[in-house]
Amino acid sequence: MFGKVFAGIAAAGVLAGVLATGAMAAPAPATAASPAKAQRPAAKDVFGGTVTAINETQLTVKNAKAGSKTFLRTDATVVVKGRNEKATWSEIEVNSHVAVRYESRDGKLYAKRIHLGRAHLAGKVESVSGNVITIRTRDGKDVRLTVNSSTKYFEIIAKGKRQAGSLKDIHAGMRLLAAGSYDASHNFDAALVAYRNK
Repeated sequence: MFGKVFAGIAAAGVLAGVLATGAMAAPAPATAASPAKAQRPAAKDVFGGTVTAINETQLTVKNAKAGSKTFLRTDATVVVKGRNEKATWSEIEVNSHVAVRYESRDGKLYAKRIHLGRAHLAGKVESVSGNVITIRTRDGKDVRLTVNSSTKYFEIIAKGKRQAGSLKDIHAGMRLLAAGSYDASHNFDAALVAYRNK
C-alpha cells in the first residue's frame, strides 16, 4: 500500500531527483545527445535503487521493480554525489539511494560510476513531538526523524502531483517518506519529508 502512495512520483522521476539532490523540482527533461558529445550508456547499463548491503569490495542494490543486483568494486570505480561532486566508497551506507553505471563481464557486474544520493526511509508515524517525528518502519523498527528549519516538506496530492507542505501537517497514523542522513546515535536527520494526507 505504501509503495503505491509514492509510485506516481517515483515513476515520474521526481522522487529520485529529490533523494539524490534534495531539490523539490522535477529533473530537467532529457535532451537529444549532441554528436560531438560521448554517447550515454544504454539504460540497461544503469541500475538505481537502495543499498541493502556493502563491504570493501562490493555493494548490493535493491530496486522495487527490478529486484536486487550486486556490483563489484574495481580500481576504476568512481563515486560522486550531488551535482557530480567527488565522493568516496566509505560514504556509501545501507539505505543510501544510488544510481550505478556498470558493465557486465564474465557473468559479473562491475561498477563503473556510482551516484550517491541521500539515505531514505519510509514508515508509519507513531508520534510527533517538537522537532522529532518517530516512525515505525516496515520491518518494525522505530526511528526518530529530526527536522529543522531547513527541512523541506511536500504533500502528495495525486499520482505525479505534489505541493509544498509543513511539519504541522504531520500526525500519528499517516505514512511518510524521508530523505536525509543518520547521525552518530542512529537518529535520522531529515532534509526532506514527503507524505500523503488521507
